[in-house]
Amino acid sequence: MRGNTIVGCHIGLFFCWGVKYALAEKNTIEDTKTAGISVGHRDTDNLIRGNTVKRSGQAGIVFRPERGPGFTGDCNTVEGNTVIDTGGEASAAVDVQGTTVGLVFRKNQLMETRGAAKRVGFRLGKDTKDITLDGNTTEGFATKVDDKRK
Repeated sequence: MRGNTIVGCHIGLFFCWGVKYALAEKNTIEDTKTAGISVGHRDTDNLIRGNTVKRSGQAGIVFRPERGPGFTGDCNTVEGNTVIDTGGEASAAVDVQGTTVGLVFRKNQLMETRGAAKRVGFRLGKDTKDITLDGNTTEGFATKVDDKRK
């Protein structure tokens, strides 16, 4: 999925039912009702790179909880994306839920220009594991990383 413009829908890019070794690159996703990019049901080993997500209703990028281990979007790389002004007052730009494991977030830029409120850059759920945050920039959030695993 390359070079698409997605505006005003329910979910921008929706990975589901075993998407593997896919590339989502240089897409522009704006004004979605829920997530700009949503990854879940056995969606593994994908590269999500160089996308711009603006004004998502709930989260810019979400990894869904699914039904437990083995069903989540594991072993994905999220690199060089820009997420701007997403969700409500207690939302996360990137929300990793459930038992998701083996994610790499590298050189992403998360920005909040509407005021910090209780917003967070990265929210890592209590049952997530092996999440790498490398060289990301978070600006304007009340909390840069809300790590529930601790």
